[in-house]
Amino acid sequence: MNLKTTPFLFEDNHQHLLSEFQKEKGYILYFFPKASTPGCTLETIAYNKHYQEFLQRGYNVIGISRDNPKKQHQFKCDHAVAFPMLCDIDEKLCQHFDVMKQKKMFNNTFMAIERSTFVVDNNFNILQAWRKVKPVDHIEDVLKFLDK
Repeated sequence: MNLKTTPFLFEDNHQHLLSEFQKEKGYILYFFPKASTPGCTLETIAYNKHYQEFLQRGYNVIGISRDNPKKQHQFKCDHAVAFPMLCDIDEKLCQHFDVMKQKKMFNNTFMAIERSTFVVDNNFNILQAWRKVKPVDHIEDVLKFLDK
């Protein structure tokens, strides 16, 4: 999949190219399991709190989940999120970044997004990846990586 030319659905219910959100150096793509759940809310609020710091370093933040645009839009509004939220309903981007993992809860097995963050350049080369992260703790690690 060519990430430069593939349109994706966003919270505004429109298809956009990721390059529409391009900044000087690249993107912080963070994948979260489900909008409006406690951990995902904490993570999104933390990214939003540090959003200007990411922009100052030349990176835009894009939050990604499998939620539909209506749910993503409400989530974004509820928490005054300043950055774009991608709705990967068909899991194309999730598959590309290999974040769909088998989970087990209450004796049920299902596929879900493994909370992950990627720093990618403007050509979508992965510069750094964090997988199986805690909702808030890794954001400082991302900022430290960008300062190297």
